[in-house]
Amino acid sequence: MKINIVSTSSFSLKPYTPLQLCVMYQVSKKTFMKWLVPFGLDIGERTGHFYSIKQVQVIIDKIGFPGTLIAE
Repeated sequence: MKINIVSTSSFSLKPYTPLQLCVMYQVSKKTFMKWLVPFGLDIGERTGHFYSIKQVQVIIDKIGFPGTLIAE
């Protein structure tokens, strides 16, 4: 089994907009929002334009760290 890991140079845990997270995950907003649908109850609703730090942490826990690829 071969595992390739590619990671971002830095990541600050802070509030982010969906568009900022899309850029970090390198996907369209439509794709990113589809990824979040199964975890909607865990993530909760945004207040305003930003996901809170706690919500960003849940997103990372559910869909992985941005910029990381692990082949199985």
